[in-house]
Amino acid sequence: MKEYTSIIVIVAVTVLIALWVVDTRTAPAPAGQACSLEAKLCPDGSAVGRVGPDCEFAPCPTATTTPSGTPPGTSGVRGTVSLGPTCPVMRNPPDPQCADKPYATAIAVYRTGSAKPLLIGNSDATGAFALPLAPGSYTLNAGGGAALPRCAPVVVTVAAGAYATTSISCDSGIR
Repeated sequence: MKEYTSIIVIVAVTVLIALWVVDTRTAPAPAGQACSLEAKLCPDGSAVGRVGPDCEFAPCPTATTTPSGTPPGTSGVRGTVSLGPTCPVMRNPPDPQCADKPYATAIAVYRTGSAKPLLIGNSDATGAFALPLAPGSYTLNAGGGAALPRCAPVVVTVAAGAYATTSISCDSGIR
């Protein structure tokens, strides 16, 4: 009987030690709260998600002012942003109702080779935009949604005292 008691005590102590080791090795659950994947549409056509510990919507992007050192209005880039296709099937001859539509969205301007936006502007309801910039080479990224529409980046070169003209095409994803 004494043997059984000793074995039971040894097994019980082993189980308690094993439970203690497992408990100390288990990582605590991360603090905070998981945010939903909802998105809020901003007036410029872009979308923002929820961020932070309270899962509040991120602020909508706003246009920034002219970069310092650039005389306003003497040089920059202007153009239009369009969204298409707007019909699921392209017809021949083309249907005027299916033509690409103007797209109001945010446009981030990057100096060539830089990952940080220099300027963020907006196209209006007609898709038109004009951004004052110093002479140089820039990449324009029009903001689409999380997946669609997808806008192709455009590289422009701004000359002193002139506005470069370009157009930005965004793919609606309609096929």
